[in-house]
Amino acid sequence: MSDGQDEKLIALRDLILDKAEAEADLIVRKAQEEADSKLREELSRIDQETELILSEARSRTEEVRRRQIIAAEREVAREKLRLQNRLLSEAKRMLLDELISFRERDDYQLILVGLLLEAEEALPGGGPLKFRLSGADAFMGSEVAKGASRLRPQVVVRFDPDPAPIVGGLWLATEDGRRQVSADWQTKVNELADVLASRIMPLL
Repeated sequence: MSDGQDEKLIALRDLILDKAEAEADLIVRKAQEEADSKLREELSRIDQETELILSEARSRTEEVRRRQIIAAEREVAREKLRLQNRLLSEAKRMLLDELISFRERDDYQLILVGLLLEAEEALPGGGPLKFRLSGADAFMGSEVAKGASRLRPQVVVRFDPDPAPIVGGLWLATEDGRRQVSADWQTKVNELADVLASRIMPLL
């Protein structure tokens, strides 16, 4: 083979090698670009998923926090109600004890007369009435009846010696027993329950 042919072959070889190298570089660049693109896409997807997870976590945390607050507020309300009921019960007991202690006063008989006159107003008609006292107060029944008759002679009222199951005060009823007014201490305490509650609430 002549020198001229050798040179042509070398030149052809170099041309082929250069072209192959250029194509290899192009393939490498495209592969790198595709890899970079896929990496960016994957990183973007990961960022989106991470943000979604964080968002869900924040949402769940806020929901848990909201439920805990609601539960705490509900427990506070329940405890406040329990305390209110306990204080109200104690206040009613103290008031009842105070009313029962009226029996020790010198004017207790007059108090019973006043209760009887008040109860009579709740049973209008002036028809014959009868009242009962507690067993502890029964000995005053006749005098209470006389006192009420002196102050309101137009109302016919008599003392029923059958003791009422009360701690103090009295029960008044029509002679036939169809209508009755409870003017005993326990009833008075129950009637004042709303007033007691209204005074207790601001303390809580």
